[in-house]
Amino acid sequence: MGSSKGFTIVEQGHAVNMIDAVSAGTALTSSSILLENWGHASIILSHGAGSATTVTVFDSASAAASGASMAFNYATEATAAGDTMEAALTTAGTGGVSLVTAEGSFMVIEIDADELRDGYPWVLIRTSATGANLISAVAVLSGGRYQKDITATAIA
Repeated sequence: MGSSKGFTIVEQGHAVNMIDAVSAGTALTSSSILLENWGHASIILSHGAGSATTVTVFDSASAAASGASMAFNYATEATAAGDTMEAALTTAGTGGVSLVTAEGSFMVIEIDADELRDGYPWVLIRTSATGANLISAVAVLSGGRYQKDITATAIA
């Protein structure tokens, strides 16, 4: 019987802090991440407490966050258990998806680099909140084209 193990993010992937943990009552725009050297991004957006917020994903030609919203696959967790994700990924349209108001809820967004439009290798997320929210977002990049002990930055 063979062994199965995952991968070590700092050696075989890359972690990017897209939105610092913040209390915000306004819309937020994340840092842009460059996927040209990565095959996949898993973005984990955590919602500590507050009002519902709509999450949208954008691809962009540059880090300037000037692209168009895109459809994306996601799953959410909003139970008291803290790790009970939806049974399957759901596709959100270009208008995004609402993240519930439950304290401790989170969303995992899965993006393959080949889902981006040609010439638009940057990805960012936006939230639009109507009240105070505690939000953070971290991306884990995988499927790197160039593996090194320390991977190059993927943000502008």
